[in-house]
This record gives sequence, structure tokens and C-alpha cells, in this order.
Amino acid sequence: MRRVGFICWVPMASLLAIGSLHAQDADNGATTAPSSLSETYEDWSVACAGIGNERRCMLSQRQFHKSGQNILTVELRPSEAGGVQGNVALPFGLYLDKGISFGVDDAKGAKPSRFRTCLPAGCIVQLSFTEPTVKSLRGGKMLKLVAFASDSENEVAFSVSLKGFAAALDRTIALSSKK
Repeated sequence: MRRVGFICWVPMASLLAIGSLHAQDADNGATTAPSSLSETYEDWSVACAGIGNERRCMLSQRQFHKSGQNILTVELRPSEAGGVQGNVALPFGLYLDKGISFGVDDAKGAKPSRFRTCLPAGCIVQLSFTEPTVKSLRGGKMLKLVAFASDSENEVAFSVSLKGFAAALDRTIALSSKK
């Protein structure tokens, strides 16, 4: 099997390679912010990059098969309304018409989210979690994703650890709000 990279990291990698984050004049007594940042909070990572005067931060989690193939990647960023939005990439072989459902711990997911597109790195679903859902994510242990196999239509479950999610989200919010 060939190793599959995740396409959503391509834009972030580009961001990390470009420009500095609000570098300030040392004469003002202010410190110079780093041009990029990467931190880990248990099972979640926080990454920031700057383009001109804008800082873009996201939290993410990646899971790999023992062969090194990417199984899933979740990337989220804070939204204006107090929730989070982003993408999840899942492997090929899923029944795309049925979409995926999300639930925190034992809660059942609502209406399934549809796949947006498939790229060489996998199939992408856009995510948008409201503030009440984010509260559940902060207090939960596991985000459960349920999809269906394209050949058998059997459920295929994915589990995303929420260990470190609250701290990573708090850090992402703090970093995103710094000008």
C-alpha cells in the first residue's frame, strides 16, 4: 500500500512556510512572535501560521494504520459563533451517499453529514459543531464517527480520542485572538 498524506495539511504547511506572525519592532519593548507554532496537548495538536498580519490556528488529530497509511484526520478551528468548524478525512471504500454520523461518548449522532469530495488523500466531510456540541466534546472521552462500507453497507466505526481536546481548543482560541 502506498502511504497517503492528508490534503488538508497542504494548505497549513503552506501557511507555516509563509511570513511571520506579527513581528513587532524590538524598540517598542515587544517580543517578536514566532512565524509558526506547533504544540501537542495529549492526543491533539495545535498549529498556527501567519500570512501578513493574520494568524491562522487549528487543532487536529491524525490516526495511522500500523502500515503508516493515514486512517483519519480531523482538523478544527474556532468559529465566530462559539462553535468549531473544519474537516475530517476518512479512507476510501466508504458508502459516500450515506455520509457519516457523529456522537460524543454514548450519544447518538443527528442527521448524517455528507461527504464533500474525495481526493487522493481520502474522502472529506466538512464539520460544523455548535457551541452546545463543543461543550459535549470538551467533557467527553470519545468522538465516535459512523460510516458505512461501500461493498457490504455494514457500519464502519471510527473513534477520535478527546483527551487533550479542551486544552488544545482553549490554546487555539487564545492564539487566534492575539493580534
